[in-house]
Amino acid sequence: MSDQQPDTVAPARPPVVVAGNVAVITGGASGIGLAVAEALIGEGMSVLLADIDAPKLRDVEARLTEDGASVATMICNTTAEPEVNALIEYALEQFGGVHIMFNNAGIGGVGDAWEDSMDLWHRVVDVNLLGVVHGIRAVLPVMQQQGAGHIVNTASMAGLGAVPGIAPYIATKHAVVGLSESLFLEQLATGSPLGTSVLCPGFVKTDLMDKEPDAVDAPLAQFTNEVLRAGIEYGIPAGDVADQVVAAIKADRFWILTHEDMRQGPAERMQRAATGTNPTLPELGS
Repeated sequence: MSDQQPDTVAPARPPVVVAGNVAVITGGASGIGLAVAEALIGEGMSVLLADIDAPKLRDVEARLTEDGASVATMICNTTAEPEVNALIEYALEQFGGVHIMFNNAGIGGVGDAWEDSMDLWHRVVDVNLLGVVHGIRAVLPVMQQQGAGHIVNTASMAGLGAVPGIAPYIATKHAVVGLSESLFLEQLATGSPLGTSVLCPGFVKTDLMDKEPDAVDAPLAQFTNEVLRAGIEYGIPAGDVADQVVAAIKADRFWILTHEDMRQGPAERMQRAATGTNPTLPELGS
């Protein structure tokens, strides 16, 4: 067996934020997904927006098309692998390629992780984790054949730390960070022309909690629910996140941590792990 190690020098990857190139965005009818779409349209790209909210999709398509954008939309439930495969096929039919895949669809999953029905876990895992897996599996062959492409997966700062009361959300976001880093390293090891980034935002003013229950029975989960709603209400604009996403794709940068004031938390967590120090409660009310 050879002792030679894989080449870990990042290959020179062809740029993908290029006028005429194509982006597919799930969870694209609002929030971060829509903001990234608008930023990429501003770069001259064509965009296929996918979402399960048909009325919002129609409104967004009408507005963007009226403004002269090259845009298409498709209702897509990312928990269903055939629907995500069909989404990529539709992108090829409409635009001839996929250069950026933004796996952005996600839910909060508010509830009692330990006493509610297991349906809560299945719902959160299916959307937040398997939806990302479906997107990667569907688009990788297309990008590999093109010899160019960049995948962005939406995780969260909750993928780099933990808070009580939302264990399914925390678990799935950690998983998205891990699978994204694994994919990035696979690309590095094989000299792939493709790139990967993981988006870990803090609080962003979006509609993430609009379809979650206003109240849950578990007191701790309800407290966390209220903290999340307040944080999102006063979060940074989605457009600020979009600017950072586009900049990261252009720079072929893996990590996209949108909140400067939150970056120390994961470092402190790893230091606690290195020294065998137990976790500490975060300041949720701050």
